[in-house]
Amino acid sequence: MINNQREIEQRLSVLKGLEWSGVSRAADMLTLGFGPKREEKNFYGVPKQVSAWALHIQCAWTLSETGKTIATEKSLAGSDEEVNAFVMSLQQLLAQRAPIVVEGISANSECCLFISLSKAFRLIVATNGAADDEDWRFFESKRTARHFVIEGGKIDPWSLS
Repeated sequence: MINNQREIEQRLSVLKGLEWSGVSRAADMLTLGFGPKREEKNFYGVPKQVSAWALHIQCAWTLSETGKTIATEKSLAGSDEEVNAFVMSLQQLLAQRAPIVVEGISANSECCLFISLSKAFRLIVATNGAADDEDWRFFESKRTARHFVIEGGKIDPWSLS
């Protein structure tokens, strides 16, 4: 039997000591980048900067600073204009407070994720447990990298093969 907590903490331990280096979104999915950035071309051949590691979140999440909530998944609801403005403000906050470094990773048996960051930032990712719904995924930002996927509050077995 898989120990979800141990597996998650082990997989994401590579983030410890790395800088939180990117934030974006795709529809209502929060995308975070960690570690040094490098240039890569997108599907159209246009150069873009990508962080070494990516965390894509499609479930409930809360970002707090000194214990005060500054953003949640509801921040990605609304018109494109509103959501884009929110993402831009989060990017500005990240730039103003940089460097923000991953200090700790912890998880629980329900595959919820807790990331402690420097400067009193904390990210909590709470799975929804709905079968066939992807909660979050973590991967190295390389086209051939294997993704570690949490779906329905469980580790997708494909992630372990």
